Amino acid sequence: MAVKKQNRKRKKEQSHDVVFKAFFSDALIAKNYLLYYTPASVHEWIDFSVFEKSNTAFVSGRFGISFSDVVYETRLKGGGFARLLFLFEHKSYIPNQPVYLQLLDYLLQIWEDDLKNKRVLSFVLPIVVYHGEQTWQQKPFTSYFKGLPEDWNVFIPHFQYLLTDLSNTPTQVIQDKVDSEYLRSLFLVLKFAREQDLVFENWKKIFTFGDAHHGDRDKILSQVLMFYIINLFDMPEEQVNELNEKITNPEYAWMDAIPEFFGEKWKKQGLKEGRKLGKKEGREEGRQEGRLTFAEETVQRAILKFPNFSDTDIAELIGMDIPFVQSIRSKITKDTVG
Repeated sequence: MAVKKQNRKRKKEQSHDVVFKAFFSDALIAKNYLLYYTPASVHEWIDFSVFEKSNTAFVSGRFGISFSDVVYETRLKGGGFARLLFLFEHKSYIPNQPVYLQLLDYLLQIWEDDLKNKRVLSFVLPIVVYHGEQTWQQKPFTSYFKGLPEDWNVFIPHFQYLLTDLSNTPTQVIQDKVDSEYLRSLFLVLKFAREQDLVFENWKKIFTFGDAHHGDRDKILSQVLMFYIINLFDMPEEQVNELNEKITNPEYAWMDAIPEFFGEKWKKQGLKEGRKLGKKEGREEGRQEGRLTFAEETVQRAILKFPNFSDTDIAELIGMDIPFVQSIRSKITKDTVG
């Protein structure tokens, strides 16, 4: 029983990591974070006309597995060109070891990459976004070394990181950042990730994006957030339908297909009560085809939106089986080559 509980916990942590990575892989969301959640002394120096996600992956496994590191490159205003990287490291729990060790591991990887490619050393701004149950205590690295003479602190690496502690951020503060678009919705969900009643109470606020909602980019982000919540709380069909009745925007017409998307899952769990997948035997094949079409579109859109995501990441992101994701990726590759 303990093993099953641990596996469920690990799966939820992975879900948090993947949805965070998906949202922060979007440059506009990353920019909004810097504008709304960092001090002016940081974001006012950034030249946002030169701001792009790095294709180089820096993954630390020595001090805790990381699934969601996201790095951006930019330059400073008025300071000539600089390779400035923002390292977003997401945490849904307080690590047993000092986070400085994992951040140092990232820093060394980035600087080793600079040397390998004969670049000047990059300035790295580490950013930690946290949404665990306890308040994050941000302590200096020197505090982890006990019994040393004070003068010896100069021999300990000294650096700081920016922290966004959603567990300690008032809900109203997040909601007031209206122009932060999807970031507001993501942070509300992450903040309430252990309190499903609060997610349901704020359902309409979470899925309201105003004029910003249009196109494939917005559609896949809203779908990803919806699927993340459904899988996180193991929501039954009737609950999803009831909540979605609060959202009448025509842009969310795709929500009507959610029961078909999750239909087999709900059926196997014994949670489908009011819906029959085939009232007539002759219509079953057509319903299966319709369900597959919506699933294919969703997976294809996710693959195109997040080209650097593995099949496992995509499967975790939208709650599908890995072989199904692999089949869609193979189809996309054939169509591209053809």
